[in-house]
Amino acid sequence: MACALFGSGAHAATVPWRAGDFDYVADHKDLKDVLRDFAASQGIATWISPEVSGTVRGRFHEPPQRFIETLAGGFGIAWYYDGSALRVWGANEVKSATVNVTAASVADVHGALDRLGIVERRFPVRYDEAARAVFVSGPPGYVDLVTDVARRVDDSARLRDATEIRVFPLRYASAADRATRIDGQNVRIAGVASLLRGMYGERGAAGGDAQTLPSNDFYRLDSLGAAPSGTRDGTGAGPAGQSAVGLPGGSYASAGSHAIVLNPPLPPDMRGASSARDAVSSDARRDGGDPDAPIIQADPRTNAIVIRDRPNRMSDYESVIRKLDARPKLLEIDATIIEIQDGALQQLGVDWRLHTGHVDFETGDGTRQQAGFDTSLNPQGFGAAAAGAAALTPLGGTLTAVLGDAGRYLLARVSALEQNNLAKITSSPKVATLDNVEAVMDHRQKFFVRVSGYQSADLYNLSAGVSLRVLPTVVPDAPDGQIRLDVHIEDGQITSQTVDQIPVITSSEIVTQAFVRDGQSLLVAGYESDTDSQSLSGVPLLSKLPVIGNLFKYRQNQGTKFQRLFLVTPHILSP
Repeated sequence: MACALFGSGAHAATVPWRAGDFDYVADHKDLKDVLRDFAASQGIATWISPEVSGTVRGRFHEPPQRFIETLAGGFGIAWYYDGSALRVWGANEVKSATVNVTAASVADVHGALDRLGIVERRFPVRYDEAARAVFVSGPPGYVDLVTDVARRVDDSARLRDATEIRVFPLRYASAADRATRIDGQNVRIAGVASLLRGMYGERGAAGGDAQTLPSNDFYRLDSLGAAPSGTRDGTGAGPAGQSAVGLPGGSYASAGSHAIVLNPPLPPDMRGASSARDAVSSDARRDGGDPDAPIIQADPRTNAIVIRDRPNRMSDYESVIRKLDARPKLLEIDATIIEIQDGALQQLGVDWRLHTGHVDFETGDGTRQQAGFDTSLNPQGFGAAAAGAAALTPLGGTLTAVLGDAGRYLLARVSALEQNNLAKITSSPKVATLDNVEAVMDHRQKFFVRVSGYQSADLYNLSAGVSLRVLPTVVPDAPDGQIRLDVHIEDGQITSQTVDQIPVITSSEIVTQAFVRDGQSLLVAGYESDTDSQSLSGVPLLSKLPVIGNLFKYRQNQGTKFQRLFLVTPHILSP
């Protein structure tokens, strides 16, 4: 194999010695101190390795270059001026290194070292074109700098030859992060781009699951006549999850296309060798510190992922993106809010039941006959409650959950009670949502309370009503279509009581989780509420007479206690 070995003709920066000879007298003086005195007299910073040792004795009157060479020859030290400091190492610290160049040519490495002015004539760099190798020997700092430049040139050539850009359009998933606000909290849902950056590249500044609690003045409006003070949620003014996609050279790539990306060349010839290390570190930070790190960006406009990386990794990206871009299932959340008088609740509880292929029992007050079903063990019903499960039925017992077909049966019973004014269905909202996406059904009364300050007045937002939030999650690969429900219910109302002329709001909160099948219902019992009603009637004309008119009037005060129930039924609309 033919090899071409040749030395470099490039030279490092000349040491800025002061004109004239250097006069120095040393009498058994430590070598480190002599070197420090010498560098100080020349106005040059110095760094001396702890391995440098020796004692200097004698009188010196010679140029600075000859003086440092005399010390190097006498004590075997190795020195190198990198453009900013004179660095000195011990004789046993000299090392050598060989760099194999795979992508770039040896001439490219030679040219880069030439332009940067790194090579020192006392420690020449040798190049082997046939073996594509670079050999260097000298002080540790000098060897590290040469090998670092050689590797960076090779990495730059590899990226220049192999890096490409591909655009992956998404159909169902979101490329950019999504921001939503629930109950005064900013919830950021990570997009596909953030997930890929977390796995293959640099992590994002904020995690997809990060939540920000609302500030103390979230429910406070700006002062009347005051200038706005910015957003209250502490976020920036820019739209969340948006990121710009820049293609080099003004070129553009469409969906499914790819383009070759050329890296910028190394910096041109520097005025001084002191910038050599800065130039190398700047090139190393081009892609976040790792030349092989991918660049992943989201394009919210086209809902696509733009990736710049090596071609052998693109198949991995395509496989992961295809799995993440799965079509979510569509669900319908059917909610029914029921108000039942306290006395009728026990009557309704008689027919609440649990039915399987082997067990058929009911709960209630034990005073009524059990109902029969076509699929029950006894469709005609049991003759007496004791013949069923009376022993398991405590007096006045109730349930907080209805499973299976009992949900439809419960609504039929409520309709029967509604005819007697013992129950009513106040609301029946329905909403369609995606799998693992929260559905919010909110019905509130909102009003503003003015609070006067020293120079201005502030308005505070108060609200009361019913808020139902349901997060459905379809259990994957479940044979019976199981759905996990995370239910959060807030039930509040404005009372007639006031504090400082501000109405008092009563509020109750229920948080629960359950697993139900497709079409089954989850019944959640609310808290007891009281309503007071007053009515006045009288005989026309006679009831208007003074004094004796009260004899012809009829006043009625009536108080009613009722229970509020929430019936939640999920349905899977799409497979």
